Amino acid sequence: MSTGIIRTLVCAAAVLALSACSEADPVTPGAEPEAELSEPAALSGAAIAALMAGRFDNAAQSEADGRTRLHVIHEAAGSETLGGALIYAQLHTGGPDGPVYRQRVYQFADAPGADGRLPMAVWTLRDPAGFVDAAARADRLTALTQDDLERFDPGCDFYWTGEGALFLGEITKGDCLIQSRRTGRELVVTAEFTISPERFTHGEAGRYQDDGEYAFAPEGGMPNLYDRLTDPDANGR
Repeated sequence: MSTGIIRTLVCAAAVLALSACSEADPVTPGAEPEAELSEPAALSGAAIAALMAGRFDNAAQSEADGRTRLHVIHEAAGSETLGGALIYAQLHTGGPDGPVYRQRVYQFADAPGADGRLPMAVWTLRDPAGFVDAAARADRLTALTQDDLERFDPGCDFYWTGEGALFLGEITKGDCLIQSRRTGRELVVTAEFTISPERFTHGEAGRYQDDGEYAFAPEGGMPNLYDRLTDPDANGR
């Protein structure tokens, strides 16, 4: 994603920083310079994971357009055998007390690659039921091993860009191919995440490779918009 697009997205997300989206005012001779803003967080796995940690809910969007209510839990995880920052993700349908629909572990590279994008591998759990309850998974998340996980197709890895107030991750178009359990036909899956201090968004779609027909897509063509409910505590939970 180009720097110009990222800047545009940051300006749209930062309602209280409209002045940052316009050209800087010239400094009046003799006037005191304004306080220098702190540097935005650079693109790194640790920076993205720190923003990802917390609880998020699309209740406001669900009430506005009638889409499915979704609740997302992102918790920091640790491992002696897996490198990089780790996030455990748990998605509930119907709200925080609804059934668990999806569980994943995201593994972020430490730094961007030569193309300027930062890779994020996706893992599934061999024992997903053992991680549903927060108390039961607390200890297990501190010491994940490859015996706990199964690597998702590397073609479905995410690649992140951005800095500071907004990061965007997406699957490389055309690389993520999954066989539909319902029809047995091959799907081309695309997906995109964004994460900021206030919000997490997720859009995902799958089209049949043979005829291009959509098997699934975001409701109303719009990604799910999850407002942040909690900040991570010292443990990222």
